[in-house]
Amino acid sequence: MTNWDIANILLQTKLLLLLRGEKELAAKYENAAYTIGILDYPANDKGIAFLPEIIQSDIQEILNTGNCEAKETLEKEIPKSLRGIANLPGMRAENAIKLYEKLQIDSINDLKRAVSSGEIKEKKEFGTRFEEQLRRSLIEYERDFKELTLFEGYTYAKSIMMFLNKDFTIKLAGSVRRGKELVNNIDFVVAGDKEKFKKTLNELISIRKTGKENQNFVSIKDKYNIILNFYFVPHEYFYSALIYFTGSKIYSKMLNEIGKVKGFNISKEGYLLIEGQDEKQIFEKLGMQYTPPEIREGEEEIDLALSNSLPELIDEKDIKGDLHIHSNFSDGTNSIREIKNEASFKNYTFIAITDHSQSLKIARGVSKEKLLKEFEIIDKINMDGDEPVLLKGIEAEINMDGTLDVEMDLEKKFDIIIGALHAFSQTNYENTERVKKAIESGLINVIAHPTGRIIHVREAMPLNFDEISKAASKNRVTLEINLFPNRIDLSSGLVKEARRNGLKYFSIGTDAHNTGHLNFMEYGIKILRRSWVKREELINTFELKELREFLWNRKH
Repeated sequence: MTNWDIANILLQTKLLLLLRGEKELAAKYENAAYTIGILDYPANDKGIAFLPEIIQSDIQEILNTGNCEAKETLEKEIPKSLRGIANLPGMRAENAIKLYEKLQIDSINDLKRAVSSGEIKEKKEFGTRFEEQLRRSLIEYERDFKELTLFEGYTYAKSIMMFLNKDFTIKLAGSVRRGKELVNNIDFVVAGDKEKFKKTLNELISIRKTGKENQNFVSIKDKYNIILNFYFVPHEYFYSALIYFTGSKIYSKMLNEIGKVKGFNISKEGYLLIEGQDEKQIFEKLGMQYTPPEIREGEEEIDLALSNSLPELIDEKDIKGDLHIHSNFSDGTNSIREIKNEASFKNYTFIAITDHSQSLKIARGVSKEKLLKEFEIIDKINMDGDEPVLLKGIEAEINMDGTLDVEMDLEKKFDIIIGALHAFSQTNYENTERVKKAIESGLINVIAHPTGRIIHVREAMPLNFDEISKAASKNRVTLEINLFPNRIDLSSGLVKEARRNGLKYFSIGTDAHNTGHLNFMEYGIKILRRSWVKREELINTFELKELREFLWNRKH
């Protein structure tokens, strides 16, 4: 059983707990699931001592039996039809309950009928926007394969490889390795006996269907409806094949043309027959600079690599802190002390506590009184004198008129102010003007999740991104690359567009709502590298003094 399987069972348990109204316990299961998903070693009773005892016990039970009693008990208590609705992509537990109880929808077919008839949008508590979200969820639900976010693809691949690399040479390839935000499959390159590999794989994961197969390739669909592709290659050509199966089709074709000019042959599978101990050696033999996998798309990177002119991209070790974190003062589940303790394991210099402002009632936005109490706690913890230093922040709602939901007598007490839209206007013009007014106010440092998209739930809001990025550039406001898996907002394409519009600085945040979410930073680095982000462009790489000076721009 892989770490992914364990994490998946914990997330199912979390959803069942939410359906029963046990939010606090549900958060602990979610925290544990995301933490296990990112581990570099198999979860077992020796390697999970940092988790709550109740979850350690469940994990041990999962390892022994393939399930846990907590989940099985909840499944008996909660109607199967409600569980089915709640499992739709992007569905919130509270919305599933409302559909089930208020509209008596007790099956997916019932839900399809209600959406088709317009019954959903006619109800005041749901409306047109929610109906559109349901349409998107149903489309995703009916796919014959599971579309994965990068976080899902990355963590699943990681959990598979940590078991298989004991007996085989196996590396991640394809779109997940390149850091695409959404992927339809996960590709691997393997050196080793194919039949032995298939037997080992069958013992590790539950295979629903075997697809195309030949002497050097096999494609399978697992029990989660995820497509896994395995390319089998000789050991001596492993790294040349890894480059080929990692790059986009355009990139790999262009690289082959360079290889042919250099006199190298091409295998029938398509990769260049070049021997090497690693990818760097292969690139050297082609007369090229090593090219990071995230940018192997067939754009300007090939010409730059040929002239040894590729920029040095950001790396996880460059990150000094996370600038978007929620505590239990708003809709987070962990205390500020717990957040700091977890962040200390990441060797951060600073982190920003950015709870929601008071007008966002759905997220338990903090009042002035609660903010002052929060500031007291931050000051007290910072007196310890150790890192990470806690920055006083807020995710302030941008009101319909473009003003910010910030008490002006508190404004100077904040180290960082993030502006965000959670309630959208109907038109491109209105949304654009609201965000521009907030940017030009001189009050904010960051625009959070700038397009407002939620993957599999809603499209980006109507917005003139060119105007927003130009306004941010002019006013020295950063645009956030939000790393929460179902947001990934800005996308890599929009980061590049903002840069073309003159924006010099970006920020990143996990948008963590529990300590497990802090682990999103690891996979999020791939998003940054895919966007060609350099160290000097990201304020999270600044030393604390340099960051404070940059943020001071808001007040002066």
